[in-house]
Amino acid sequence: MSIPAEVKTAAGKTLSLKEIDPGSMLDLIEAAGSAMSSQFAGAWLGYAQMVCSVTAIDGVPVQMPITKDEVKELANDIGNDGVAALMPIFYGKKDASSADEKAAVKN
Repeated sequence: MSIPAEVKTAAGKTLSLKEIDPGSMLDLIEAAGSAMSSQFAGAWLGYAQMVCSVTAIDGVPVQMPITKDEVKELANDIGNDGVAALMPIFYGKKDASSADEKAAVKN
């Protein structure tokens, strides 16, 4: 997966990004702790991977989180508009031409 070096949020923040390497992913899995044993482990890890790809906010470097609380803190620093800017990069843009949406429009 290739991600851009930077993304701008709706509020004008600049988020610097870096793809998480395999070693950092293992650290993130370890930080997840008990979250990895729940049915939501995949969702938590995917969201945390997205959040932890941020290496700087407005040019101010951020450290790779090593605990769940640090992941939450970084997510809060990124903010809702930051997460909204990251979502299309990591989860793709919603395709308005999907069959389900076309069917909904017809009804």
